[in-house]
Amino acid sequence: MKELGWKVKLRAYLEIIRYPLFPIPIVATLPGAVAASGDRITWRFPLALLTAALGYFAGMMKNDYFHRETDAIAHPERPIPSGRLSPREVFIAASSLYVLCLILGFSMNWKAGLMVVLLVMISHLYNAIFKERGIWGSISLPLGMGLLSVFGALCVSGGVPMLALYAFGANFLFDFGTHIVTTFKDIERDRRLGIITTPIQIGVKPALILSGCATASAFLIALIPFLRGEAGPIYLVWLGWALLVVVLSRVPLMMEQTERNGYLALKGAMLASISFFPALGAVRMPILTSTLIPSLSLISWYLLRRARQEV
Repeated sequence: MKELGWKVKLRAYLEIIRYPLFPIPIVATLPGAVAASGDRITWRFPLALLTAALGYFAGMMKNDYFHRETDAIAHPERPIPSGRLSPREVFIAASSLYVLCLILGFSMNWKAGLMVVLLVMISHLYNAIFKERGIWGSISLPLGMGLLSVFGALCVSGGVPMLALYAFGANFLFDFGTHIVTTFKDIERDRRLGIITTPIQIGVKPALILSGCATASAFLIALIPFLRGEAGPIYLVWLGWALLVVVLSRVPLMMEQTERNGYLALKGAMLASISFFPALGAVRMPILTSTLIPSLSLISWYLLRRARQEV
């Protein structure tokens, strides 16, 4: 077989890490890092964001590695089934990134290093076991996403302020609700392949209700700093924008449970999370958040349109 060129390999690696979604781990880590920084940003702040992004990419690669046989049927165009990347290449690349994340975590402090160990365990369990186990998949992946806020705080200061705990609760529930609705984009294929997702396990309507309750609870938790007088009006702008995007992208799915509407809900949730996840950071650094959220939202929206790949 003719060896593929480096450009083909590079594009394959970009596809397998779902590069349009690169802002997600950054904005999920941001609230904790901001809350723990106080008035001074040190070298640990950007390093925490980088570590989270690298771990996220490794998790995406391990996802395709563990589910390559299913993808060969449902997604033959993906890097491993299409032959552009071998399972061995993906396994080595993902494992190397995990090791690098461990090194970076312990270089900041031992608590951050141990949190990396926990996050890698959650990622591995989700990809290898829980993804196809219904509600367990919808819990495990969002748990890791919520813990990124705690990770950011530990990286910066070694402690976890209350704001980071608010972010953990809000981000976990938001991503829990998101994970459920986004499984609708493959629901017919999952049924044919015998893959169990939350809507298949507990039923379509109960899954939609559970997702809606989790999402509403996430917004209620996110409102606590504002109700306590710790956040200004600009904080509500980001929450309001996230809520608007969620509603507009999820209403079609509530009315008609199709794969197309499921994919619309996925894209909407990804864009909304870029506003929702870091919103709590606006309590401490409104200027940083006001600059970062619009920039990352526009970049992600552009990349999602340009990539034209399933994420």
